[in-house]
This record gives sequence, C-alpha cells and structure tokens, in this order.
Amino acid sequence: MLQGFLVALVGSLVYMESRLGGQHMLDRPIIIAPLVGLVMGDFHTGLILGGQLELVWMGLVGIGTTTPPDVVVGSALATALAIRTGANWQTTLTLAVPIALIAQMIAIAAGSFNALFAHYVDHQIDQGNWKALPIGQWAGSTIMFLSKFVPIIVGYAVGAPAVKAIIKTIPKVIQDGLTQSGNLLPALGIAMLMLLTYDKKYAPFLFLGFSLVAFLKVPMIGAAMLGGIIAYIYFQFKPQQHEEVL
Repeated sequence: MLQGFLVALVGSLVYMESRLGGQHMLDRPIIIAPLVGLVMGDFHTGLILGGQLELVWMGLVGIGTTTPPDVVVGSALATALAIRTGANWQTTLTLAVPIALIAQMIAIAAGSFNALFAHYVDHQIDQGNWKALPIGQWAGSTIMFLSKFVPIIVGYAVGAPAVKAIIKTIPKVIQDGLTQSGNLLPALGIAMLMLLTYDKKYAPFLFLGFSLVAFLKVPMIGAAMLGGIIAYIYFQFKPQQHEEVL
C-alpha cells in the first residue's frame, strides 16, 4: 500500500505544480509515467508508457471551460497497474483512456465544488474580511489535490486485483486485439495533433521524416538531428524581409 500512496502523491504533486508553481508542463504523461516507474522500481516500463501515453494525449488541450480527460490520473494509474499486474504495456495502454475519462468526471465535480469557496471569499471580502482570501485559496487547492490523490490511491488498491483477474479471463485472441489497439492509440494521437498543425507548405518535411524512419530505418534521434539541420538550413537561406525605417 506504500507504493500506492507514493504513486498517488507523485501524481497529485506534479498536478499541483501546474496550479501553484506555474505551468511548466510537468503534469504530462512523459513526466508522470517515468516518475511512477521510478517509485515502483520499474523505470524502463515507466519510460515506455510515458512516451506512448504522451503520443496519445499530446494534442489534448483544455480550452475555456472545457475539461479534457484527466491525463494525470490516467497516466499515473495506468502505469502503476501495468507494473503491478505484469500486463504488457499495450494492453494496459487501452485501459488508460477509460480511466482518464472516469477521472474527468471527478475533476469536473471538484471544479464545480470549488465555486463554493469563490462565493465564500466574495462574501467575506464584502464584509471587509481579507483573511478569507488565503482560506479560499488553500481550501480550493486542497480539493484539487484530493481530486487526483483519492482516485489514484483507490484505483491502485481496488484496480490491480480487478485488472489482473480481468486479464486472466480475457481470451488470447482478445488480448491480441487489445495489443493492436494499444499500438494504434499513439498513431491516433499524432493524427489528432496533425489536424491542428498540418500545413501543406511543410508537409514534405513530415513525409521525409516518416520515410527516413519507416523505410531507411534511421533511428528516431538521427531523424530528429537531421530535422534540426534542415530547419537551420531553411532558416539561413530563407529570404529575410526587412522593414524600411522611415
């Protein structure tokens, strides 16, 4: 149970950094999963799941009042369950999405409940009680912390035996299907991101990188270095537009 507590603490603290310490993008799967793996003694699996989950959710952004699936709870709990149950990471990857969707409802409820503290602070300020400001701030922060901590630790305690029992009862052909679904999820995440960032002018560079990795078997780091070189050359030879100073 100590591991469950540490996993929940890691997920909650990383999430709170984005709420209290500024947005440094630490509450991303690529950060959370390796930290969970480190806590559970399997850093290698944490790295693999972190990279795969980041590909799934890399284009996911909460805009305005929308609340996206909870990638913090989904990443932390899915990684912990994968390591604890010994299931292959592809199968567990398919569980991360429904976990994040369930946690999304909890996050919405916590945000709605936090509105009570805002009204409380407004009422107290109208009466000249400025000491209510830190009370409202930290009360709301505590609720947000618990909205991540409680689902993770409960899911860790209840979910691991349930997941292990479910995996044992799933026929091999279904497990193979889940494995293939897990392999497709990162591609789906990249496709969703491409819908937002695709530009015909830069499309050849995208297909060049794909061709290097898929057909010429160039390592990902090598493709990234080549992309950096091409970007530098493109910038150097691009005509510079100088504004006339009147």
